[in-house]
Amino acid sequence: MAGVLITEEVTLPSLIQHLTRDFCTYLQEVLARQNRFTWVLSGGHTPRQFFEALADEPYRSTLPWSKIWIFWGDERPVPPTHAESNFRMAQDALLQHVPIPINQIFRMQGELPPAEAARDYENQLRFVFGSSIAWPVFDLILLGMGPDGHTASLFPGTQALAERQRWVVDNAVPALNTTRLTLTLPVLNHAQRVWFLVTGIEKADVFLKVQAAADARYPASLIKPVSGHLHWYVDASLRRHPGVSPGPH
Repeated sequence: MAGVLITEEVTLPSLIQHLTRDFCTYLQEVLARQNRFTWVLSGGHTPRQFFEALADEPYRSTLPWSKIWIFWGDERPVPPTHAESNFRMAQDALLQHVPIPINQIFRMQGELPPAEAARDYENQLRFVFGSSIAWPVFDLILLGMGPDGHTASLFPGTQALAERQRWVVDNAVPALNTTRLTLTLPVLNHAQRVWFLVTGIEKADVFLKVQAAADARYPASLIKPVSGHLHWYVDASLRRHPGVSPGPH
């Protein structure tokens, strides 16, 4: 793991502004050395605000959208028009507002049977990155974290946490009585950059535990990039929790 950084902002709008600036800077850095930028999106309310910021000016008109390739870290077992679809959230907040070529948007097909959808998405990734490599290397993976410490759809106590061969799996989540599609831990940990965007006092306890040590009870703590960088963007409610000492900014 090449580096871990925690950035705190007092308010959510200032946090989104900071994240947006960092995204634009990193995007330009990557495109200075290669012709495409591969970006894995997350679902959730807070990422939506980030996507909406990028869909607004000046970013809508100035970013090199034609060189951005879009993927997802997880998806619910719903069609793309469903209100709970991670694809639909990103489509509504960002993708329909910016000129990313449609053949550079790779959604998980939540409307398919989960096992079939997982195989299909892994095949899509192998087509993009090459079938002979061990793991794809995304330029940026954006993640969130739930109050139980889950990230993507890697939930505590689920089988996907032990997967070390497949890139994408259908992961049964008994606590939610559902099955989710998710990228696996090795895929997440081979990214060049992994950025967590986490807000809310209800996540403060688990945030402290995730920062303390790798623990499968809190899957977000298992995100340890092999050679990339890990960056946490959090609001002040998490960082002011008793026992959390200030980190680098």
